[in-house]
Amino acid sequence: MSRIYHNQPLANLPVDNISVDTTWDSVSVCTKHGPGVILEGVIKGKARYCVTDKDHKKVRYYVFQVQTQRAHRRKFDSSGKEIEPNFSETTNVSKGYLNSSYRTEAKGTTDKLTDQELSALVSSPQLTSLSTKHRIPGCVGLWVEEAQLDKMELDTEDLVRIKTRGNSPFVLSIGKVENESATVSNYAGGEAVGASWTDKIMNIKSAASDSTPQESEVADDEWDD
Repeated sequence: MSRIYHNQPLANLPVDNISVDTTWDSVSVCTKHGPGVILEGVIKGKARYCVTDKDHKKVRYYVFQVQTQRAHRRKFDSSGKEIEPNFSETTNVSKGYLNSSYRTEAKGTTDKLTDQELSALVSSPQLTSLSTKHRIPGCVGLWVEEAQLDKMELDTEDLVRIKTRGNSPFVLSIGKVENESATVSNYAGGEAVGASWTDKIMNIKSAASDSTPQESEVADDEWDD
């Protein structure tokens, strides 16, 4: 049965009005060069802001304080297509047809991020100073344009999967993860973050299991651990 989502839990938040003495551009204000990150975490706090710049342009945002559970750098091939990150520095390779024994092989540098690395990539001193009032220790503050969350249902303690716009706190896409199935039930932004990552990874595993037995790789540290 289909479900109708709405942003009522978000719309009920009071709006903090902020004025800045420069022009405001949500892409260029603090977006840094880099691929950005994909992360999964729990919303621990939320706030609404209306930013007015020196030209009286108004932009509305939700700022989520997210306690991260796992994070990786986004990765792209030479053509610019997004591909699966390297989840682990090593991988277990099956030594036979029965999948009963494995050997460990180097897989290259992992794209996994520590909390400190994630914070360094997505934090902006300018935006942090604007949202200090709602900052929660141990969380990263991520900015989502209000228009992105139309008919989106998000609340505190929800598990979300997020892609950032470059190495910045601005959200490119966000999806709510159902705890029971670990799949994204609704999302906002570009391609569904659940479909493009966890689901595709599981599809790859399923396809591999149906093929002719051969040496196969099993990553040590993937989303579904």
